[in-house]
Amino acid sequence: MWFLALKLLRIGVKEAKKHKAKKNAANTSTTDPENINLDRDTNMPFPADSTTARNPLITLLETILRFIQFIFGLTVIGLYGRDLHGGDKAAAPAKWVYAVVTAFLAVMTAAVYLVLPFVMKGRMPVTRRARVQLPLFIWESVLCVLWLTLFGIFGKMYIGDYSEGDKVTRMRHAVWVDLVNLGLWVVTMGWVGLRWWKGVKGGQEGGEREMEDVEKAGP
Repeated sequence: MWFLALKLLRIGVKEAKKHKAKKNAANTSTTDPENINLDRDTNMPFPADSTTARNPLITLLETILRFIQFIFGLTVIGLYGRDLHGGDKAAAPAKWVYAVVTAFLAVMTAAVYLVLPFVMKGRMPVTRRARVQLPLFIWESVLCVLWLTLFGIFGKMYIGDYSEGDKVTRMRHAVWVDLVNLGLWVVTMGWVGLRWWKGVKGGQEGGEREMEDVEKAGP
């Protein structure tokens, strides 16, 4: 687990260096000796996707968050899945199945976020595509609702229950792990929502600038 975390950290640092080198090269190629920008008109509207330009440190932080979501999701599967595979079927009602399914959806989502940068290497990352931010925001909102429901169900059952027994102790721990998962997904949901809002705002501002240019040009 720590080996994978260190590997992701190393990849993030490497990508940050590449991004800095490309940025310096772009600044050199688009500016003449008198520091005049030659490639882009200052009145030209920015595309919506440019509002989500990625900072390497932000990318690294998001990768770490997704990795933590992946680990905590697996933890929930382990905590609740133990009762699903036990001999006593009465100890594994639908509530435990719901918990495992919720954690499985979260784990798969986090895994997709972690794998996509390697699959789409050389192409625009999903996190820079304005069109997909709204569907991602909606999906993460659904996950937040699922985690909130899970925390409410088992919190009502086990918070304050200090009776003896391995299962009760494990479920009390699981409730707080559910809460941590809820917090993690609320953070990333807000992050995706902010990217979507910036994309919409950038697109609207670009359209307004274009209309102003047309009106100034006149018939």
